[in-house]
Amino acid sequence: MKTLKKLTIICMIAIAIMAYYNPSLLRLQSEEVINNILNTKTATWYGDSIQTIMEIEKPKILGAVEVQVKSTIGSLINNINIYILKDNNNIKKTQVNTEEEFTLLDIMIGDSSENVIESLGEPARKDASQYGFKWYIYNQDYAKYLQVGIQEGQVVGLYTNSLHWQSKSGVQIGTSKETVKNLYGEPLENFKKGNTIYYLNNLEESHTYLVNNYYVTFFFDLHNNNKVTAIQLIEKNVEEALLGFYGTPSEDLRISFEKQVFDLANAVRVRSGLSSFQWDDQAAVAASKQSIDMAKRNFFSHINPDGKGPSNRLDNEGIAWRKSGENIAVGQISAIFVHENWMNSIGHRENILGDFKKLGVGVYFGGNYSTYYTQKFHTPF
Repeated sequence: MKTLKKLTIICMIAIAIMAYYNPSLLRLQSEEVINNILNTKTATWYGDSIQTIMEIEKPKILGAVEVQVKSTIGSLINNINIYILKDNNNIKKTQVNTEEEFTLLDIMIGDSSENVIESLGEPARKDASQYGFKWYIYNQDYAKYLQVGIQEGQVVGLYTNSLHWQSKSGVQIGTSKETVKNLYGEPLENFKKGNTIYYLNNLEESHTYLVNNYYVTFFFDLHNNNKVTAIQLIEKNVEEALLGFYGTPSEDLRISFEKQVFDLANAVRVRSGLSSFQWDDQAAVAASKQSIDMAKRNFFSHINPDGKGPSNRLDNEGIAWRKSGENIAVGQISAIFVHENWMNSIGHRENILGDFKKLGVGVYFGGNYSTYYTQKFHTPF
């Protein structure tokens, strides 16, 4: 059987090579490259042939390539891709018992919303998500911060950066990247949704695996010896139903991202033995204006085209500050990803873990990067 598989793959690859050198056999329509969060490999099609395959070096963006197959040979090559992806997934399956591998604070994928309420109580709020489900936010105790994704009465998503969590195999906050790889194998480099191949090339900051019926992403702390700093689980069908990256922009989603960015900062501060920030409405207005300005005038900088900087934005809102800081980011798919990106950048990390007292957050959807995030920190007189 293995020999037959090998022969089949060799034949399919040979046909693909023939098609490559004779483009008339294959027509691939060019499609737009969708930008997202991290560096990625991108293939761009022009007419009948592949024009370029390159590494994009733009900060904080990732690409996906939409593929439309127009002929029999095109379908064959597409099937080769699917076969290889499936084969890779089989190789990368974890060797541990996955039945109940990931239970976050007594909650697991597939649990009922009733069980969540019974175990954890009512959430502090219910936030929108890019997937369409609701995040139940448990921020009453930042040391046990948890987001539970609920869709049609069932748990389909989980996120935590709490020390009060451990997998059945012993993975927890502080586990090394090497241990994760030893337990779960090589992480996914890409996965396919419909006719779109999503490349997950920023393996330095996070590893994603298909475990049982969900995608699990381990986030690593680059400034703490590449140890696990957070975990996210998304049910397989929910993840694969999201075509594109960002979901549908809405006011609810924008507000949800702003609140989550604030909560995530406080959760990691409390975990680090620091006091939590106080929310500041005026600082949030300043942050929102900065995000909108970057999108509308197409720049990504702390200094706007008029030469005004972070302190000017606080002054304009009448904030009497003694010390201030600002974090900005563009292109991330969610509050979770932007927070983890910031924590892996030393300057942004120092702001989040700094001795500021107040924080305001502003998020905007639109512009060239789709999502714009700003944090405004300050300590008043």
